[in-house]
Amino acid sequence: MKSLIKNAWIVTNEEDLGDIRDGSILVEDGVISAIGSNLPVPDDAEVIDGEGKIAIPGFVDAHKHLWQAALRGVCGDLTLLGYFALVRQNYIAAYRPQDVRIGSYASAVELIDGGTTSVLDHAHCVVSPDHADAALEGVRASGIRGVWAYGYCPVHESGAFATHEDRIKDARRLLLGQFGANDGLLRMGISTTEQGLLPEELTEMEIRSALDMGLKWTAHTHCGNGKAPITRGIYKLLRKDLINDLAILSHCNEFGFNDFMMMNEVGAYFSSSPDTELYMGIPRPVNYIEAIAAGIDISLGTDTVSCMSADMFATMRLAMVTARQQINAPLSAAYEPVTEQSLLVREIFRWATINGARAMGIDHLVGSLKSGKRADIVLVNARDLNMAPVHDPVSSLVLTGRPSNVDTVMIDGVIRKRHGQLVDIDVNRLANDVAQSHAHLDGRLITEGSRRDLEHEVERWSERLSSDA
Repeated sequence: MKSLIKNAWIVTNEEDLGDIRDGSILVEDGVISAIGSNLPVPDDAEVIDGEGKIAIPGFVDAHKHLWQAALRGVCGDLTLLGYFALVRQNYIAAYRPQDVRIGSYASAVELIDGGTTSVLDHAHCVVSPDHADAALEGVRASGIRGVWAYGYCPVHESGAFATHEDRIKDARRLLLGQFGANDGLLRMGISTTEQGLLPEELTEMEIRSALDMGLKWTAHTHCGNGKAPITRGIYKLLRKDLINDLAILSHCNEFGFNDFMMMNEVGAYFSSSPDTELYMGIPRPVNYIEAIAAGIDISLGTDTVSCMSADMFATMRLAMVTARQQINAPLSAAYEPVTEQSLLVREIFRWATINGARAMGIDHLVGSLKSGKRADIVLVNARDLNMAPVHDPVSSLVLTGRPSNVDTVMIDGVIRKRHGQLVDIDVNRLANDVAQSHAHLDGRLITEGSRRDLEHEVERWSERLSSDA
């Protein structure tokens, strides 16, 4: 199967190739076989006209909770404490396997619709083995690439796992039964319980299981709200040689230069979700300036739609303005002029593409466009009013782009969106399925009694998260 994208303004994300105006990309059997100007059209190739469009590598979302699609917007006025109580304790206990499946599927489709072709799914809704199977099925059905990270976070209302060891055994079951050599479109990883929510020996057990299986693992790291050690204690893990290049540490709001240097020295990766981090009342935004100074390849994630959107364009902008403010603040505070930006839009674009691919261990496959890489390609309509006219394609993408500009999405050579419409997906039916799931989940919670329970739950979490015990 061959496809030729022609006449596009190609952003290769490769330094030696640069941007190619009026360029072409030849795709054969899911692989980019040629890229450049004036490529001949093979007789048996489908031709995709890229006139007026920017061709980019698909976005890579390095931190996402796909299962929460049915909970869109439920955390409107909540902080991290309320999120823990409402979502991570109450709603999660109401989830059936079918709710996990439809939520994971709908969220992945939403990402594809917005130009994201790879995702790290922090799947901490594994209430039972059936829930794990359903979540994996939903993500796979979407056709998205990435790492599906089996969640170890316990759901106390469920008796499906008698011990924490049972959860780890179930993760091994899925790895052996569903992933083979773990080198396919969707690969398996592990998402650990927040450090400090479990005894240290169980946290260590979780991480060692990922290391023993050779899997990427991810954790919410140093992003607490209050005095308690929840998400904190990374140096305890470091002293036991548990942090290496398999680790993807999310948020890290409390990290400074030395902490990021530690990450660099052991080869760990970092993903930030700036909108949810600021939204949830975490005391400070990520120290991007210190991460950059420490040589960290920052990657980005859109986290959860229970409180924010799945819009990678918006996430790039927020990360950019936050980082630039930090970098420029010393000059501004001294009333010195800021004469140039030291953090360029092309670096921000890399945060949303190749850096996430590198963190997930798939940068040899995706994150840039060149011969030999898999064909994860997005065409963005540069003639939409919010985009036109285009002076520099990357500036336009980062500064003004939005999901509605995404015209075409190709993943592994398969067209998943064409002419602005998702392929072979009944969007109305999918929206109804998610709404029905939400109605079930809400029906389990929204009573006066459950409201009182929620208030008690928030108080309980608040007490724990603000204490030193």
